[in-house]
Amino acid sequence: MNLTEKSAYIKGLADGLNLDTEKPEGKLIEKMLELISDMADCISDLEDECAELRAYIEEIDDDLADVEDEI
Repeated sequence: MNLTEKSAYIKGLADGLNLDTEKPEGKLIEKMLELISDMADCISDLEDECAELRAYIEEIDDDLADVEDEI
């Protein structure tokens, strides 16, 4: 289970509690759940970007190895 799925699961658990978002405690929990969801999305995006960069670096490394072999 990735972070986005875990975040959605926790939100589902909180929804099942029928929190009163008019009370301060409910507002706090609601905003914390939004923050967790936003953070999970950002981390997921960063992981995707990191994987792309890793693949790009491997390509550059392979190209550099080819150049070294020629020289």
